[in-house]
Amino acid sequence: MKLNVEIDLDWIDESMSIDETIKQNIIESIVNRIQEKVEEKVEGKINDIIDSTIVSKINTLTENLFNDFMNKEIQITDSYGSTIKQYPNVTAVIKERFDNFMNQTVDDKGNTYEGSYGTKYKRLTFIIDKQLKEFADAFTKDAVKKVSDEIKTHVQTGLTTKLGAELMKVLKVNEMLSLPSGN
Repeated sequence: MKLNVEIDLDWIDESMSIDETIKQNIIESIVNRIQEKVEEKVEGKINDIIDSTIVSKINTLTENLFNDFMNKEIQITDSYGSTIKQYPNVTAVIKERFDNFMNQTVDDKGNTYEGSYGTKYKRLTFIIDKQLKEFADAFTKDAVKKVSDEIKTHVQTGLTTKLGAELMKVLKVNEMLSLPSGN
């Protein structure tokens, strides 16, 4: 078998041989691949470092901003700008508002109520009473169900035993089997 190969060697430098040119191209391609992989790894690590640094900075700034806000003195003013009430920080405002909310007068459905008719409760009392009532209702329902089931079981067992004995008398099973009667 005869094989003729024709190669266009216009990319070969005239001062180098084919071996040197191929060797140089192989080296360049290996260096390029290694360089790409190194660049990818370095870029990934740099991005990770930048991301963690940015997240850390944002968290620090957010925490500082939140702490500054929570520790800032609060003044409540009227429409003319006169100070009505002053608080040392936001936490004190939140506490007072929560206390006011829990001590509000509500009706028997839990809605805010300012009238003088009907049943009135403090919201805290209403919430506690509602939770106790729900607990008591659930407990009572469960207890009644358990007792009812227990009674049904005992009644059923007793009736089955009694009916079985009566049925044996009526059918005269003892006489048929030559057993002594239990009366």
